[in-house]
Amino acid sequence: MRDLIDFKMTKEGLILLVRDYESLEEVLEQLGVRISQMSGFFAKGDKIMLMIENSEKHAPDMPKIVAAIRNSGLEISQILVGSAVGENVNVSGRMKMVEEGDTKSGTKVVKKNLRSGQALVHPGDVIVVGNVHAGAEIMAGGSIAVFGHVKGILRAGLNEGEQAIIAVLSMQPTLIQIAGHILREVGSYDEPVVAYVKDNRVVIDKVKDVKFG
Repeated sequence: MRDLIDFKMTKEGLILLVRDYESLEEVLEQLGVRISQMSGFFAKGDKIMLMIENSEKHAPDMPKIVAAIRNSGLEISQILVGSAVGENVNVSGRMKMVEEGDTKSGTKVVKKNLRSGQALVHPGDVIVVGNVHAGAEIMAGGSIAVFGHVKGILRAGLNEGEQAIIAVLSMQPTLIQIAGHILREVGSYDEPVVAYVKDNRVVIDKVKDVKFG
């Protein structure tokens, strides 16, 4: 079995590296083993950086990987884009994690704007009261509702699948995704709309015109 999980110490801090993989289950299994092996090194609540090779390919798995790390007692300060060769870590991009907003119901509610370079990752539903700027990204296991304008990336249904929806007041996003369906040329909407999956593709309707089923 190939080692998929590694820890890299850098000047900026500790990076948890997930190598490019084929099986999410194998990643989660190895993740639990490696963190357990290093339990004497970590204290609950310690922050690390997370790098997943080929991150665009594995973006749908991000909520489950992040949840597994958090369940182990660790927190993620940044998500890094890049790769590692030997002891050298090459970082081509980074996003700061948005931590606040967890609720007892399991829905994450964030009452602020998400700015470029910020990522919000949650295994359930996400509500944002604010704008999602270009360069910001939301990755939700469930549905996403944004009470503001969206120019960033929205990924919903990464756990719940095609039943998830995306609802926003207005948007001109870089990309939206629901489950495995990606829409890159979204266009601009200046009124409330809902995105959902119909006939194996992402459909966007004005709120007043939405007809599910």
